[in-house]
Amino acid sequence: MDILQLLSLLVLLSVAVLFIQYYKRRWPVANFPPGPTGWPFIGTIHSIRNEVFIRTIADKLIPRYGNVFSLMQDVPLLIVTGYDAINKVLQSNKGFDFASRKEPMYLLQLHNPNKLGVFLADYSERWQQQRTFAHMTLRGFGFGKTSFEGKITDEVSLLSSHLKDLARVPQDLSTPIYSGVASVMCDTFLGCHYDHNDIEFQHILHILESSFEIYGSKKSVLLDFVPISRPFLKQHAQKIIDMAEEWYAFLMTKISEHQKSFVTDSEPRDFIDCYLAKSLEEPDIFTIEDLKYVLSDLFLGSTETTVNTLKFALLYMVMNPDVQEKVHQESMRVVGPSRLPCLEDRDKLPYTAATIYEIQRLSSVSAYIVRCATVDTTLDGYSIPRGTNVICNTWSLHHDPNIWPDPERFDPSRHLNDKGEMVMSPHVLNFGAGRRVCMGEALAKMELFLFFSSLMHRFKFELPPGREPPSLDSAPGFTGSPFPFEVIIEERL
Repeated sequence: MDILQLLSLLVLLSVAVLFIQYYKRRWPVANFPPGPTGWPFIGTIHSIRNEVFIRTIADKLIPRYGNVFSLMQDVPLLIVTGYDAINKVLQSNKGFDFASRKEPMYLLQLHNPNKLGVFLADYSERWQQQRTFAHMTLRGFGFGKTSFEGKITDEVSLLSSHLKDLARVPQDLSTPIYSGVASVMCDTFLGCHYDHNDIEFQHILHILESSFEIYGSKKSVLLDFVPISRPFLKQHAQKIIDMAEEWYAFLMTKISEHQKSFVTDSEPRDFIDCYLAKSLEEPDIFTIEDLKYVLSDLFLGSTETTVNTLKFALLYMVMNPDVQEKVHQESMRVVGPSRLPCLEDRDKLPYTAATIYEIQRLSSVSAYIVRCATVDTTLDGYSIPRGTNVICNTWSLHHDPNIWPDPERFDPSRHLNDKGEMVMSPHVLNFGAGRRVCMGEALAKMELFLFFSSLMHRFKFELPPGREPPSLDSAPGFTGSPFPFEVIIEERL
């Protein structure tokens, strides 16, 4: 055998070993859910083509593989669709079997390698302690209660005054909405209240908005799911790391300021003070490093999805002026012209509540819920080994024609019963379910109602004359957000 034949044999053997190793990883156990075979190095990234949305994957593969199927994206990944299967993931064995968090993707590993905080952390006693403390502290601050209402209504009033000055001139309202919602979070979590024009405040908001946008880019998808691409995308990865480090540095500055002024046994000023007091009791569990990530999770989780839902709300209102007018007229009948809506009005405004609910269903800002198998378990007859990553495709649930007739039609009345009362559906999972249900659900519902109902009460929003109708699709990003669009604002009162 000459040298050329030997080299050819070695190459063939190497390729064979790669394929064998890949297939062992692709199907880790017998009776693993089916799915595209994929290729070494790139997995089944070709199944996504140039799309980054989970809904697109489902549309292509559900007809062939069913509601539970697998993809190979660096590691095996389950896509779960349909109410029954999703409910089993979120609620099976009281939510324990899939209570852990999906293994962090490459980009997240770079700036949170130990999976600290509450969003990425694995299901463990430490995670439960962090989550329980955060949840109880937020409840103590009045999240979801009328005692917290004043913080939000102050920002609603500021936003309304700002919009009054912008009347009759085409405006993209993304920045004013983001500033209003983020300001409430800064007050609650960081103990600081910024003027909306503050340079530091606007710079931080820009960092956050840019980070969420770049996380959803095609380059980020390649970095996360195709390891062979990483040497060629170092500059893109570094940009994300730099943004994350700047955000964490901002949080650490606020933590340091609190440490210098913190007084033991004094009334806590905000979440940071509460956490610092807890760290004195249990320093091994409640550390400053943990606080940094918990703060980040709470701030981002309470801000990004609320902002994007409000932006979609404006989009759907200008595209459905009849609905916008019904919301306004209901508010005028119940609230009257002399004040803005308050939380006590919520149950008296069923059409407004149903409209918000329909906005959440149709936009599906959080298009999927991520989980990881905590133990060896089963799902719809398939064997699921411990550590398997799972994505529950809530987008498909919110757009299932078997549940929602004509699902792409914007129709708030689908959430009203014969008595005109707003009725919630188990098929709308905007905040997840089970052991990892969103802690900020009560706050998000409060903010959405107060911001949306007040804007609809005081203003009329229209598309600029002669403009092409904006797209109703979501722009690429970590969470769903509408593509930029402008509106004309007309003050009603």
